[in-house]
Amino acid sequence: MTPRKFEIAVSTAILFIISAAVIWIRTANVRATYDFVKRDNELKLAKQSEQELRIQWAKISSPHRLKQLSQDLNLEAPKLSQVYRYGNIK
Repeated sequence: MTPRKFEIAVSTAILFIISAAVIWIRTANVRATYDFVKRDNELKLAKQSEQELRIQWAKISSPHRLKQLSQDLNLEAPKLSQVYRYGNIK
């Protein structure tokens, strides 16, 4: 093998390795981006679900609703100290 052919073979091998590395990095980047978008969508859904549950909790635990419910069940209306608000629960 002549030195010129050897240089061409080495250059071709290096070019192939660099090309493979670039393709691998871009593929990994695309996968990471898809994973990020998926997790971001899951987070948005979780926040939306949390907001819906907060609204539901507020409706259920409102003093007016509890007073009406106690009247329907022939019970005494709860005192304000007996009503747990969402912000008080951790």
